[in-house]
Amino acid sequence: MMSKILDRMQKAMLGQILVRKGLISEAELERALLEQLSSDRKLGEIFLDRNMISQTELERVLREQNMLLGHLLVQEKFVSPAQLEQILSEQNHRNQKLGELMVEKNIISPAQLEQLLEKQYWQKNGFWLIS
Repeated sequence: MMSKILDRMQKAMLGQILVRKGLISEAELERALLEQLSSDRKLGEIFLDRNMISQTELERVLREQNMLLGHLLVQEKFVSPAQLEQILSEQNHRNQKLGELMVEKNIISPAQLEQLLEKQYWQKNGFWLIS
């Protein structure tokens, strides 16, 4: 029961992100959530079936919602993909947070880490656009 409630909360968050981005209206979200309650389908599927958003838009929002710090580090050109792989391997052995390790290795400053974490937070919540 609890996992079903959490699942619905996460799906509702997807809907709120789509509203924040102007891709759907509040009324469309409400209709989709009502349909979801009676059908037990994924919210994204309902949006796609009703042609409220495109597959590309849905994939972009889901990708933004799941953006990892490592991806932001590469996106912002602090590290290359190869460097990230190497650092992630080291992180695995040291059991340390990626951001802390990046600061320790002087790859980013504490202020840059804070900015990246802030960007990650806002992006996951639909308030930041990926460039």
